[in-house]
Amino acid sequence: MIWTPGREDRVDGMPTAGQWRQLSVVPEKREVFGYDLYFREGWADVLSVFGGAATRVLGGLAMLVVKPDAVVGRRLGPIMDYLADNGFVPVAATRFGYTRHSIREVWRYDWHIYTVDRLQLCTFWYLANDVLLFLARDVRPVAGLPATVRLCELKGVGDPAQRRPHQLRTKLNPPNRILNFVHVGDEPADIVRELTIFLDRPERLRFLEGLRAHLAEDRRAQARAEIAAIEADCPAHDLDIDATLARLAPAAGEAAVSRLRDVVEGGDRISWDELSELVPFEKADRWDVIVTASFVVHNERPVPHALLPAVSAEAWTAQAR
Repeated sequence: MIWTPGREDRVDGMPTAGQWRQLSVVPEKREVFGYDLYFREGWADVLSVFGGAATRVLGGLAMLVVKPDAVVGRRLGPIMDYLADNGFVPVAATRFGYTRHSIREVWRYDWHIYTVDRLQLCTFWYLANDVLLFLARDVRPVAGLPATVRLCELKGVGDPAQRRPHQLRTKLNPPNRILNFVHVGDEPADIVRELTIFLDRPERLRFLEGLRAHLAEDRRAQARAEIAAIEADCPAHDLDIDATLARLAPAAGEAAVSRLRDVVEGGDRISWDELSELVPFEKADRWDVIVTASFVVHNERPVPHALLPAVSAEAWTAQAR
C-alpha cells in the first residue's frame, strides 16, 4: 500500500495518539515525523532511557543550539545569562560539529524557501567551528506550554523588524538576519529528531543517560565550563561588515571590495560563485568570507507555501484547555 498524505497511521514503535499530542500540535508534522528516519530512531532511544515518562520529560525541556557565529562572536555568556533571567536552568550540554549532511537534515522541511547560494554559504559557515547544544529545564513553566515552545517564542525571529525588545536575538544584537546566533527546537518532537541528527547513537545514549541522572540538577557550572573550552579553541571575530571588508582588501583588491561595499550599501545580492570570483577564499580569513557572504549572497526565493505549518504557543495552550 502506498502512503497517502493526510491519513494518520498507527505504526508499531511510534508514539500513541496521546503521546503525539504532547510532542506536536501540528497534524502534518505528526504525520511526516511518523515516517522520518531520524525521529523514529531517536524516539526508540528516548523510550529506552525514559520509558513511560518520555513525553513528560521532553515537555519540561528546551533545546538550544548555539550557531558557529555565536561562538566566535562571543555571545555564549549572554545566552546563559538570558536563560537564567527567563527561568531556564541548563541540565545537559554537549559539543559537536555540524556536517554538510546535518545542516541539510535538521532544516529539511525549511530548505525549500532558501536558495542554492544560501545552501553553499551555510555549508561553508556551519562547518567553520564546533558548536554547543544545551538542554534546559523550565523552572517557570506555563500550563500547557512545552518548555522548548516557550523558549522558541522568547528567541525571536530572524527578521529584526519583527523582533521584540525582550527577545533573545534582540539582546544578542546580530549583525543581520542571517547570522542570528541561536537555534531552538520548535516542539518536543523536534528535540527527538534533532538529537538524532546531531549525535551518533553511542554518544546520544550517553547524553540521554546523563540527562536522566542530572535532570533535577542545576548544571550551569558545566555549561560555563563547556563555553570556556570552546571559546579557548575558537578565535573571536567582530562580525562587523565594515571591518571585514577592510581586512579583505589586501587579498581581494580594492576594486573587488568596492563592488562588495556597493552591494552591501545598495541592498543588492550576488551569487555565491560571484563572491568566490571576487574574493580568493584560500587567502582570506574564513570568517571574513562568512560575514561578507551573509550580507551579499542571494538567500531566499519565493515559494507558495511552507512544507510544514508554523508552531504557535497559542495552539499549545488552546489544546490544553
